[in-house]
Parts: sequence; C-alpha cells; structure tokens
Amino acid sequence: MPSLGANTVAILIALGSFPVCLALTRFFMYWNSKHGIIGIDVHKLTRPKVPEMVGAAVPITLILFAAIYALTGGASSISLLAYSLVVGLAALVGAVDDRLKMRGIFKPLLTLLCGLPILILGLAFPGQVYASTLHVPLFGGYHLPLIYPLTILVAVSVTSNTVNMLDPLNGSMAGGISIVAGGLLIGSLIIGASSMPIFLYASLMFSLLGFLFYNRFPARAFAGNVGQLSIGASIGALAILGKTEIASIVAIFPNIQNSFFFLSRIRRFTEHRELTSKPTKLLPDGRLADSEDPRAPLTLVRTLLIGRPATENEIVSTIWTLFLTSTSLAVITLLLTGV
Repeated sequence: MPSLGANTVAILIALGSFPVCLALTRFFMYWNSKHGIIGIDVHKLTRPKVPEMVGAAVPITLILFAAIYALTGGASSISLLAYSLVVGLAALVGAVDDRLKMRGIFKPLLTLLCGLPILILGLAFPGQVYASTLHVPLFGGYHLPLIYPLTILVAVSVTSNTVNMLDPLNGSMAGGISIVAGGLLIGSLIIGASSMPIFLYASLMFSLLGFLFYNRFPARAFAGNVGQLSIGASIGALAILGKTEIASIVAIFPNIQNSFFFLSRIRRFTEHRELTSKPTKLLPDGRLADSEDPRAPLTLVRTLLIGRPATENEIVSTIWTLFLTSTSLAVITLLLTGV
C-alpha cells in the first residue's frame, strides 16, 4: 500500500490542474471567439453563440500535469507516457472532426487507434503498463493474456464515443465525468491503490471542474469533440492503467445507457448534426420537451422528458444524480474487487 505521504503529494500536485485548466479554458474562449470557432446553443430561445472546441483545455492540462508528475518521480514514466499519448491522440481525432466534420463511422474507427500506445508500450515493457488480469467482484481474477490486450483498443474507443454522445446540455458531460473521476478517486484511496491512478483521477477531476466553471449553465464554453473524445479516452485509459475496468463500466453507465438507446433506434454510427429528426424540442417558455417524432433517436435526455417537459437545469441535475448513483455503485464494486 502506498504511503499516505505519496498519495497526499499526488493529490496536491493534481490540485494545480484546476487553476491551469481554468486559465486555459478562458484563453481558448477568447481565442476561438476571435477566430470564429463558435457554436449555437440550440437549447435556448435566444440561441446564443458560444465558443467551440474550448474543451481542448482539458487534454492539454492532463498531459502537462502527467509530465510534471513524471518529473517528480511519483510514478512510472512509461505508464504516464502511455496515458498522455492516448489522451493526446483522442484530442487530435476530436480536433480533426471538429474542423472537418467527418461522417459518424470515422470516429469509432479512428478512436480504436488511440488505445495503441497502451498496447504497444505494454508489450514493450511487460508489467509496467497493464496487467492482463481482469478482476471481477466476488469471483477473483481471470488471467487473459491474449484477450485482454485486444480489448484495450475497444475499451478506449467505447469510452471515448460514449462520453462524446452524452454532452447535449450545459455541463452535462463535464459535471457527470467529474463525478465519475471523483468517485473512482475515493474508491482508489479506500482500497489502497498506487499513487499513479490516484494522481490521474484527481487530475482529471480538477481539470474538469476548471472547465465546468465556464461550461455550466448558462454555458460560455463548449467542449467540442476535442474535449469530449479526449475526456472519454482518459476514462478508458485509466480503467486499464488503474485496474478499475469493471468499476469504470459501472460508473459510466449513464453514458452506456444513452449510447444503447441511440444505437438501438438509429442502428448505425452517425453524428447528431446529420439527423433530420431531433429527439427534443424547445417550448416557447424555454423548457425542453420530447419531440414526439417517431423517426428521432431515443436518447437519455429524451427518455427523461417523456411526458414531463423540464428546464435545462432540471435535466442536467437529473443526469448528475444518475452519475452520482452509478459512481456510488462503482465505489462498492471497487471494494468488492479489492484490487
């Protein structure tokens, strides 16, 4: 078990992620607005223009602090390098998509490649990046030397895209994933995990809180694919590096549920901008309601609005509550796993 001092140092270093990400978010808000990188907040009657791709502040902060932590000798530089490369590649895929507006099928395919740094470095440095043992609550560990490495690519792609698909409202993604990171941080501390995942979960949580300051209702910054995909990739990478695979799946269940709803109706990967029928509609009083269009996809937000129109804040609060519930179950899962 790592010493209390090592964990304290890890969290104190990670704490710096908050002001740095806050400052970077502010910078990108100004820069992107000046250069016409803006989006329209369609869930408000005034349809305000909001700077897009501002979520780039999060992966930059995560990579910067991973490098700082590596320089302090707090953890294996190989693992931190693998994590940084995964986050950086996912951010690159997201940035390209933001600018070129790729078709929906390309993001899942390209994000499959984002897990390669963990796979390659894990094979080059056995035992330093990941262990091919999956720990299942109550049933112990299962050594999967062939299957586990192959699932790394799928895991990063799935978490990247599920997080990307559940960011329709102000603060829904940033707030939800900060809850996930905070809960898994607490769970890691309780079970005595090494200081590396503790640092990375803390860094992710504080970075997201810095971004959330401007992304919360009424949003003054949008994450864009560059932020959404890299944040999702960080969850996938941390699940592998921190040995929290099952707990991470439980924690992001709202994301998984939303993706399942969407794909069960649409039956293909597609971008929301490509949809001709929208799942929700904006009422004259500013509340959101189910569009009642049978051709529109089913989403988590739409299910929450069926028969009950609500304000954007009310829906986001409900989504955060779902994340609090799933993350609490994830902490219990970690305790049962005992890794």
